[in-house]
Amino acid sequence: MTLAKSEMGFQAPSSPPSIDVLGTPVACATYDSALERVKALAKQGRPTAVCPANTHIIAEARHDPGFRKTIDAFDLVLPDGMPIVWTLNARGARLADRVYGPYLMRHVIRNTPRPWRHFLFGDTEECLLGLQQALHQLQPDIDMAGMLSPPFRPWTEADEQGFADTINAARPDFVWVALPGVRMERWIIANQGRYRGGVFLAVGDAFTLLSGRQQFAPKWMQRLGLTWFYRLCKDPLRLGPRYLRYNSLFVFYVIQAALKDLLRRK
Repeated sequence: MTLAKSEMGFQAPSSPPSIDVLGTPVACATYDSALERVKALAKQGRPTAVCPANTHIIAEARHDPGFRKTIDAFDLVLPDGMPIVWTLNARGARLADRVYGPYLMRHVIRNTPRPWRHFLFGDTEECLLGLQQALHQLQPDIDMAGMLSPPFRPWTEADEQGFADTINAARPDFVWVALPGVRMERWIIANQGRYRGGVFLAVGDAFTLLSGRQQFAPKWMQRLGLTWFYRLCKDPLRLGPRYLRYNSLFVFYVIQAALKDLLRRK
């Protein structure tokens, strides 16, 4: 982006208040407040990071101290799943909905025409081409700074430096990242030192959903926190072990925390 803050009428909004969920501070944000916050982060003059966190992310951070350090390094953690919203509301928040990564991407794209610049990182070239078309329909005045489909193999130092050179040269305000599992969050934080600026947003399956390669869960399932079940039915062999492990861990840790709170009050 070439316009100065004053030319854009830019005012940095305050961060949404956060509430601890199993050791991770999660912002009590809506799509609108998240939009304003990521726009503010884009003007920081340094690389920043945003993580829409579901039960998998929160449970992994509670279970793995190394991953906890990764999540703690994000500038903004959002409530991606309804169980996270319910946990926040039980602690005093008054949220009506989650901030789901694919819908956040859609909302930000719709509300950031030129001169805001976007970069897509992840998935296949075919998916990226379809996604680019879909994003132009969402926002005809989008400034697509670039896109990169990384190789489907372990990345070398030369690969990582090549990614950084490409993204830095594009000067994006928003870098949308879609990589498998928690590899996405780890990659964003581990490589921040290579980048000059931009908000790196971990949006998971947003690329395949917004490009139309996969379907969103029905709205009623989303409201009931059953997006995971819809996805499980579509891909049971790949997602079954992950959901069994991390959904169970999340429930276990929430119950454990609730019992500890109860005992402290006695």
